[in-house]
This record gives sequence, C-alpha cells and structure tokens, in this order.
Amino acid sequence: MLDKATLDLLCNNIFALDSTIRFAGTINKMGKLVAGGMRQGLQSMENNDKSLELYVEFVLKNEMNKDFDPEFGRTIYSFSEREKIKLASFPLEDNYLLRVSINKNGVHNKIIESILELLKKTGLN
Repeated sequence: MLDKATLDLLCNNIFALDSTIRFAGTINKMGKLVAGGMRQGLQSMENNDKSLELYVEFVLKNEMNKDFDPEFGRTIYSFSEREKIKLASFPLEDNYLLRVSINKNGVHNKIIESILELLKKTGLN
C-alpha cells in the first residue's frame, strides 16, 4: 500500500521535471487529495469549493475507463487540453490517481514521457 510520504515524494519529483507543471497531486478513490497540490507560489484556477467536485470527477472518469480494459488494455494515462490548461491523469496502484496540470506553453508530450519514466523507475504504475 502506498503511504503519504511516498506519494508526496512522487509529487515533488514531478514538480522537479519541468517548471510549467502547475499541479501534481494524488487523489484516492473517494476523490480526496492525499498528497501534493499546487506548485508553491501559484494560485489554483478553480475555487476551493469546486476542488472536491473536480477530484471526484477525475476518479469517476478513471473508474469508467476500466470498463474497457478487457478490450483495450489498462489505461496508462489520460490527457486533455483545454483553452487555459493541459491536464494528465495517471492511474496508480491501490486505486490512487496521479493528476498533473501543465501551463499551456508546457511541452506536454515530453512531460508525460518523463512522468511515465519516473513511475516505471519507482514501480508506482
């Protein structure tokens, strides 16, 4: 089972990958942020009242994707680009979800590859 110290270290290592990463957090299956958060000095785009709703949505999407695992295989990561931000999700063991947000000018494919390498190296995916 993953512990908070391991998940916090993971988030810190992700922030070190690229300065355009705004948020690196681990969410449990109930939609609660258990490690990580916003990069120090940055303000979240959503208001705090919507954070839980947003995290629950991420978890539900991840769970719904599992319905297609027999046909397509398990999800390695999910990515979406919006008008103001880029978002990536990485399912972890023990039903945790790593969520990363990237500034629009961030080179997301490079960042995602680096995160996947980090997860492989640490055995968390």
